[in-house]
Amino acid sequence: MKITGFDRTVVCVPFVPNILSTDEEWHVRPNFPQNLDRRRHDVLRLQTDERLTDLGMSTPYYGKKDDEVPDWIDRDPLDFEPRSLQGGGWSMALLDLIAKAHDLPLYRLFGGKVQERILVDYWMHATSVEISAVAARRAAELGFHGIKTKGKLEDPLEDRFRAMVEAAPGIRIVIDPKERFYTLEQSLELARRVEDLDIIFEDPFPRDFGAYRRLKEETSVKIVMHLQKPRQVIEAVSTQAVDGINVAPSDWGFLDMARIAAAGDLPVWQASNVDLGLYDAYRIHASAAVPNCTLASDMIGNLVHEHSLLKEPLLQDGYAQVPDGPGLGVELDEEAVERYRVG
Repeated sequence: MKITGFDRTVVCVPFVPNILSTDEEWHVRPNFPQNLDRRRHDVLRLQTDERLTDLGMSTPYYGKKDDEVPDWIDRDPLDFEPRSLQGGGWSMALLDLIAKAHDLPLYRLFGGKVQERILVDYWMHATSVEISAVAARRAAELGFHGIKTKGKLEDPLEDRFRAMVEAAPGIRIVIDPKERFYTLEQSLELARRVEDLDIIFEDPFPRDFGAYRRLKEETSVKIVMHLQKPRQVIEAVSTQAVDGINVAPSDWGFLDMARIAAAGDLPVWQASNVDLGLYDAYRIHASAAVPNCTLASDMIGNLVHEHSLLKEPLLQDGYAQVPDGPGLGVELDEEAVERYRVG
């Protein structure tokens, strides 16, 4: 089998109502200059001299992106070492192709399935008290056990949390302020006001492992860090700074970091970029190979966008079902891809 070409389709799928903050409320930062509904994804396919079909997807991006392809023409996909393929995009498509060539689900390449399903939280951005309650009610109606949201210390956070719990009794809340609780003291003051709720603080203030350990020790609120590199996980484990870790990489890096966390008896969850269905499926396969991926992950693109671009949903009653078909094990909805095609 030889790779003969590359096919790229750019799509932009809108979000459903009551998910995103308004443009006026949007927290502008270098990687997020605009609201999430402006982002695009690439649906990617490798062409070969045989009839195997494969699927990949880029991470989301803003504006136009050059059509850059790897130097793989005339190469045999089975000559690649799977571990060398990471980061999604064309690497995802090639991993999908390799797994299909061997008639194996992708999780077999990642080490084998140890979980049949992955716990997932509903997701919403920073919004008003009223819309937060609406989103929490919808999350509960869809069978979710928790909801992740954004916000900063200046927002009416306690009012939002209590409105969410009133609308969906018993729901777990993960709040990610992007370090905008600012200090240990301010984070601790808020934590003590909401200790009666089932709540997790993710990255409440700029990373300081000693200060995070103090926060963890002085409140019953669970404390989690979003980490990008293995050495950060080693430090989190050695300092006993957190109750869990949100792991940034999506494939081999996720596996490595999760195993380090497991050595310290720390649970993890799989991060996301609020992606579409193909990327969610990719993350689900990696998560299925990790026994300590027991905190609720972010793979919710299937429900917060108008369409996942998949024919069958991945989520059911607050869990992602692990596909058992070859490769990614999902089928693309070609009509939806055409509907949301850009240009």
